[in-house]
Amino acid sequence: MITQRVVINWVLVYLLLFLSGTWRFNLSANKYLVLGFLVALTAWFLFTDRKISDRFLFYAIVFTGFLFSLSLYTGGGITLLSVISALMKLLIAYFILKTVGSSFTETYIKLVVFLAVVSLFGYTTDKFYLFEGLVRKLPPVDEYGFEGIFYLYRFPWHIERNNSIFFEPGAYQVFLNAALFMLFFAKTSFGSRTIWVYITILVATLVTAFSTTGFLIFAVMFFLFLLKSQVASFTGKIVIIGIFFVVVGAFSTQFYSTFIVKLNDYLTAGEFETGGSARSRSNDSMTDLKIFRKHIFGVGYDNYVKEFSSVGRVFVEEGSSNGVTRTLAVMGLPFSLFLFGSFYWAIKKLLGDFMLASAAFGMVILFLAGESYYVITPVSMAIIAAAFVFDRRSEKREPQRDTRELPNQAEWP
Repeated sequence: MITQRVVINWVLVYLLLFLSGTWRFNLSANKYLVLGFLVALTAWFLFTDRKISDRFLFYAIVFTGFLFSLSLYTGGGITLLSVISALMKLLIAYFILKTVGSSFTETYIKLVVFLAVVSLFGYTTDKFYLFEGLVRKLPPVDEYGFEGIFYLYRFPWHIERNNSIFFEPGAYQVFLNAALFMLFFAKTSFGSRTIWVYITILVATLVTAFSTTGFLIFAVMFFLFLLKSQVASFTGKIVIIGIFFVVVGAFSTQFYSTFIVKLNDYLTAGEFETGGSARSRSNDSMTDLKIFRKHIFGVGYDNYVKEFSSVGRVFVEEGSSNGVTRTLAVMGLPFSLFLFGSFYWAIKKLLGDFMLASAAFGMVILFLAGESYYVITPVSMAIIAAAFVFDRRSEKREPQRDTRELPNQAEWP
């Protein structure tokens, strides 16, 4: 039954995704970030006990202090507005997770499956230019497509790939893979048939995104699934392996160009060699490391862009596409260790199992290495915030107004 609380949960989880790289959000000059913060804050105020974990508050102070110190050290190279924006994203993630509570996993899965179904339809219309007249009547998203709330139709940058509401299929894939991870390893109330319907939809959508990083992350997760997941029996896993090879064979050409060719280009690219996304990404990371070796404590955004343009391939406004090496260059070693260490600590606290947590952390790093935009976004900050919200000791001290039992740490990916 659809209740008011269910609707609120869906809206809040959608907000978490919307503020994490959708094209409409990127064109908004951060006005949606402020609006999203106010919505998350209001929901937290109305539907929780209105308490904030002391440990989370301490973490937020340290997080902000680190960034403010970098702002001073780099002479404003990291602006005060950037510091405030980063803090807002961390708080948005905390407020949303605190409000949605134990319903987060299932709400997230259902929402992403819904977006996947819509995006499969949208991708089909883009691929074959179906319903052209109707699509052109939808609300435009600047000059970059139409509608953009549940799918970005006719997005010219990636018309041949499934990007859903996001600016990049490589960004979309992480939301799909995260939902798959939850289905494989989290405890939910879904029946077995529902789980496999959801998995089928998500995998089909992931294939249409044709993201090299997405395929790499799924490959790691598929190996974990065979070893750790209880969703399928041993016999079922054997059947799934067979289906996996059939799918790879059916899309062998696309997988070869998306996965093998790009991976080879990335690993073999010379220092100043460009010509494709993989070679350019390889050059980006090498340029970042050059800058990092000169400024081990960080250089700030402005000086980073100038130095990147002088020693890199070309002038680009944002610099590197590699979020890991870019963070090292811009923020320096101390903050990078603090941030990436926070990701690992949070994942380990939520999952418990060392192998599962280490692999999940590796998948996060793979994603951030491919999408520099996502290092500090609400969805990334949600990983850290979740470790404070879904902590049994903390929840015993600070019970939520929602009386449903919270899952234990092992239930949360």
